[in-house]
Amino acid sequence: MALYSEFNYITDSRNNLTYTVDMIRLKCFITFEKFSYLEFILKTCYNSFIDKDYVSTAFSDFRYNYTIKINDNSSFWFGYFPNSEKINKGGVSNPNTPHNFTIEFNPNKVKIAGFLKFVIDYIPFYSWEIKSCDIAIDIPTNILNICGFDKKRYKDIRVFTCGGDNKTIYIGRTQNRIKIYNKKIESGLDYDLTRLEVSTKLDLKLSTYLNFFNLVVPLPDLFLNDYLVDIFNLSDKTLVALVFAVNNGYNINDLPRVQKEKVRNLFHSSDERIPFDNCFVNSVFHKCVDYIFHLKD
Repeated sequence: MALYSEFNYITDSRNNLTYTVDMIRLKCFITFEKFSYLEFILKTCYNSFIDKDYVSTAFSDFRYNYTIKINDNSSFWFGYFPNSEKINKGGVSNPNTPHNFTIEFNPNKVKIAGFLKFVIDYIPFYSWEIKSCDIAIDIPTNILNICGFDKKRYKDIRVFTCGGDNKTIYIGRTQNRIKIYNKKIESGLDYDLTRLEVSTKLDLKLSTYLNFFNLVVPLPDLFLNDYLVDIFNLSDKTLVALVFAVNNGYNINDLPRVQKEKVRNLFHSSDERIPFDNCFVNSVFHKCVDYIFHLKD
């Protein structure tokens, strides 16, 4: 099974890490008249791909919602007119009133073709904003071989496990939330793979900032725990126990200061730190955006 679109990944061959954009959310403002035209094209030319078509009145939802299913493993969503928006003069019935139109998809699973391509081409490039995206980094090892998470700003660490290596780790909850999980299990792979995802809000206007924009996301301190075999030689058995606790998801920031420093120093004195690099994050982001908007055809 292909994990990446041809135009949406970069491999750091030196460190055996692969970077990709796993989800992207695009936003613009269009009139109800233009949205009605998109609906007409969708229901006339691509009707068989409509999986869900519903109207929501919930305050946090969009009023008009569509899920387009391309195949069992490929779909995308778009919505128009958030219910939280104030209806300005003339309301939604006024064909000249612009409202929020948002589309969300995984570039690794959805090709820029069919109705999605029609939408992206129909709305001028300068009208789009990148609302948010998920950057994924794949590490070719079992999730049980990874430990760390030592960042002062990551005070909220949650670990969910179904036993063994079937576990997911969350760091933070909102902006720049990090998720680490067993990609082998999630995608049914026949080899070990752990995925780290960083969800980041951007609000990036493509018309103004794209060429000058450098995407930098906060990347956690993660370590391969191969070196932990050596800690059995330590005389401080309490430190041994603490290292194994942190390795299994205990938040290092909850340790007393002296013990936290001992564990932190042991991690950082090893040669097993996973060398994440924001240069690759920025490169794959621009490569993906170029792909979506056909900037380098």
